[in-house]
Amino acid sequence: MARTIDAAAHAARREEFLDAAQLLIESQGYARMSVQDVLAEVGTSKGAFYHYFDSKQGLLQALVERNADLLQAHLAPIADAPERSALDDLQRFFTALAGWKTQRRDLLTALLKVWYSDDNAVVRHKTRSVISARVVPLLAAIVGRGLAEGIFTARDPHQTARVLLSLVNDLNDALGELFLAQEPYTPSAARIEPVVAAYTDALERVLALPSDSLRLVDVVTLAAWFDGGDPVKE
Repeated sequence: MARTIDAAAHAARREEFLDAAQLLIESQGYARMSVQDVLAEVGTSKGAFYHYFDSKQGLLQALVERNADLLQAHLAPIADAPERSALDDLQRFFTALAGWKTQRRDLLTALLKVWYSDDNAVVRHKTRSVISARVVPLLAAIVGRGLAEGIFTARDPHQTARVLLSLVNDLNDALGELFLAQEPYTPSAARIEPVVAAYTDALERVLALPSDSLRLVDVVTLAAWFDGGDPVKE
């Protein structure tokens, strides 16, 4: 008789492995994490691990996919709103992306040193690649609508979306470096605003938008990160 698998229990057990891996990566980095560390955290055998994942790399891929799926679900409704203008949706998109991170401020702040360490270079690369695959089509849909409306100017929606996301990723890196460089002192948001303004100008030029058409990160969000203000609710 074929073995019956409880799908819900199987999925829940798989999530336990992913939760344990995320905790370990956040605390010590991917390079230092071993499969045995994950097993100890979950409290199970190596055989059980390989029932769900074929390797440490397979576990990482599954973890990255899970986080990317959550972000995609958060952003997708904004990209699919034809009743609004493309410019309005693009602004909502960037606001939602900033809000997603600000809601997780305490966790992300604690992770910054680990995230930018050499031990997590593989994680950074995989995360950027998978998130790009999820987010670029959403941005491309907005850009395509903007072209049809005559609001944006661009040669190709998909490639333009890749450029936009690259600018956002680079801004995240610049802000992360500034945040870490100031420890143990918290920098004023006023010192960070020129950095955000430079990237905003670049993004507007990619789409041939007038100056001050977009706001990548607002003052309230900057205050939440750099001045200890309340996070933006999304």
